[in-house]
Amino acid sequence: MRLNATACGVGALLLIASLLRGQAGPDGHWEGILKSERGDLNVSLDLQKNAKAQWIASMGLPPKTNGLVVTEVAIDGKSVKFTAAELMMTKFELTLDAPGALKGTYTSRQGSVPIEFKRTGEANVELIPSSPAVSKQLEGDWEGSLQMGSRAFAILFHFRNQPDNTVAATIDTPATNAIGLPLNNVKQDGRNVQLGIRIAHATFTGTLNENGTELSGQFTHETQSAPLILRKL
Repeated sequence: MRLNATACGVGALLLIASLLRGQAGPDGHWEGILKSERGDLNVSLDLQKNAKAQWIASMGLPPKTNGLVVTEVAIDGKSVKFTAAELMMTKFELTLDAPGALKGTYTSRQGSVPIEFKRTGEANVELIPSSPAVSKQLEGDWEGSLQMGSRAFAILFHFRNQPDNTVAATIDTPATNAIGLPLNNVKQDGRNVQLGIRIAHATFTGTLNENGTELSGQFTHETQSAPLILRKL
């Protein structure tokens, strides 16, 4: 009886230790407050590893908005860095501080602003759904110049087919320092191409030329629309 009691006690201790270790890292659902000129803004952060043991993340604006795009996730020990792409490309530099707190700074017009996140539960990262692989003609890098009103700026699309028959599709707009932002709903039907740019509330519909060297179509942002011609690099 004593042996069984001791074994149960040891087992319980090991289980508790295992649970504590599971919460020692930055994975989880976190909540904090962004200070802005317009007042305080509640934000959430979800961090976890995917099936490939890679860190992934998304953010939210509780209680209604979830799945905001997070890029450049870099976690090294207790250091947590990422860019909130849909929050004006705001960069966060945080440190895991026991118990259950992420403390650090984020960039803003006022410079570096302190912030603290508290872990409130399990992670629930929401990523933009994958799109099916594209043709070899479309795969690669495309560059064009978009004229919206009186403003013109460079725009680049990148398509990389993945081993699981999906495509990693991203957009760069160097003028706004936005690099590697995900495209969504990428669809190709022969030479016809459609895609969404959720971050910009925009879409693009175009057609490949016969040689696969030019992609021309229409870029639509909310109520504005403009022609866009991209050439393969």
